[in-house]
Amino acid sequence: MAKVVQAMSRTRRVAVIGAGSAGLGAAHELLSLSRSGKTEIQFEPVLFERRLHLGGIWQYDDPGECTFLFDSRGGAHPISSLTSPDGKEAGCSRIWPPGPMYEGLRTNIPRDLMCYRDFPDEQQEGKQTLFPERADIQKYLESFATRNNLECLIRYNTDVLSIKRTEFQRQEGSSSRSRWAVTSRSLADGASEVVEEEFDYVVMGSGRCNRPKIPFVPGLWLWRGSLLHSAWYRTPTIFRNQSVLIVGNNSSGMDIARELHGKVVRHFEGAEQWIADATADPPRTGVKVRQSVENVDKDPQMDYNPKDPESPEWSRRIEVVPKIVRIEAPPSGSDKAGTIVFEDDTRLEDVDVIVFATGFSYEFPPLDQSIAPFGEHPILQPPPPVKLSQEEESELASVRSRQDTKLDALISPRAAPYMSNLDDWQLFYAYDSSLVFLGIPTSIVPFPFAQIQARYAAFLWAGLVPPLPSLDKGVPVSDAKKWVSVVDVDVDPEEAREETPVQHLIGNPSEFGYLDQLLERIHGAADPSPADNLDTDGKGGVDSSHSRGPEQSYQTTRWRRERRANGKHLRRKELGY
Repeated sequence: MAKVVQAMSRTRRVAVIGAGSAGLGAAHELLSLSRSGKTEIQFEPVLFERRLHLGGIWQYDDPGECTFLFDSRGGAHPISSLTSPDGKEAGCSRIWPPGPMYEGLRTNIPRDLMCYRDFPDEQQEGKQTLFPERADIQKYLESFATRNNLECLIRYNTDVLSIKRTEFQRQEGSSSRSRWAVTSRSLADGASEVVEEEFDYVVMGSGRCNRPKIPFVPGLWLWRGSLLHSAWYRTPTIFRNQSVLIVGNNSSGMDIARELHGKVVRHFEGAEQWIADATADPPRTGVKVRQSVENVDKDPQMDYNPKDPESPEWSRRIEVVPKIVRIEAPPSGSDKAGTIVFEDDTRLEDVDVIVFATGFSYEFPPLDQSIAPFGEHPILQPPPPVKLSQEEESELASVRSRQDTKLDALISPRAAPYMSNLDDWQLFYAYDSSLVFLGIPTSIVPFPFAQIQARYAAFLWAGLVPPLPSLDKGVPVSDAKKWVSVVDVDVDPEEAREETPVQHLIGNPSEFGYLDQLLERIHGAADPSPADNLDTDGKGGVDSSHSRGPEQSYQTTRWRRERRANGKHLRRKELGY
């Protein structure tokens, strides 16, 4: 009996939320360490996935109709009117928005750079494209799961209702020892049973593309035209003969503007006719495209600048306008949708549809922010509501009176643009290292980034590495020096932590400095010699699309740094944008 108890004590159950790229990478790292012989700890990961298949946002979702709801303070919340989660009730709103991927969407990161460190994309051999379509990435993730026997760990069509901490013990110099109660239910037809299980650790691998973000715009509730978030975008043809205002000029906003002007590199129904009409002189689509940006003098991060005379003709046809400051209702009896007022006091009255390409908020519905440990130290702190005038409150109340009150439950009270109370590495919850958040930083290469994060978490939980050190708060996360700016603290860093929002924009080359520091802290992991060999293995130079073999725990190789730095050039060379 004693041996059985001892064996069980070496088992650690891990709840992994999400079977997308982060969740799959986490499960692989946990199992790999268990089988490595480096530890007696045996991790047992269970992946909870609300969709019917693995892949997360790389799956294609039918978007349904995009419906905007407004909360009592004027905040806008797009939801998807499609079917209920069990498929029974057409017209109900499902419990999550659609994934943002449309058929034929091309990656903006080279395919070999996107891969997990120890699993090159075998599909790419013989292919010429560096920037694959959504479906190719989905197949890659399926292949990764099959090769590593991960599908048997996934509970598909399962919604996680709550994750509550039931026990907590802080341990000096190692990971916290906690117990977490995870409550879930199947979304299958006829299923009603709610299941509660206990886990030692929790990995939040559900990503940051779950709750579409709409910036607060005074008077938006008065708009009579169409409203859309880019997560619902599938083809440009729905905008024929319309005046479109796109809000935002990051990847999704630039992609939509580009396709509206006929620069299309994928196939969809009516694509050939759309391209012919959009590129005719004069164009025959009847579409007028404007793009509202935060700073009209700042170039887009990854794309051509429409204001640059050297940009392609399709790009120069995009009219750049400033930030929206308010929406005014159209005059009584008018057939206009409303008046849009911009930061420079210019006004537009001819817009038919506003498309918000404004990204996503952070949201983790199973983690109740009102109870311990989050009640005192929340991970999500929504911005304070904007004070409305009496007139605005009256107008908003009138709009809300026409909303279906049953849908108010879909308005998230705890979504936030930033996270709080993470450690300085944006990986562990600062007040309990048994809870991990993968892939939270932005402007990173997501698959290998979350994979190495998960590797460090597994090593910490196995007692093989110490907790990550505190860093100099004066060094921005976008500076690679951040990850070597270790500071000594005289008091418990948890006690001294400031309740301030986390800055998530890491980018290149800081992301490589981050990963290399994680790998250096895993004993024996970082080895520059094999990295050099990988750079010169005869499989091609930086412009090659060929695989360079598994890189496992080696520090960032030269080709990765070069490929990342040349990403924009390579994409323009291959795709023309």
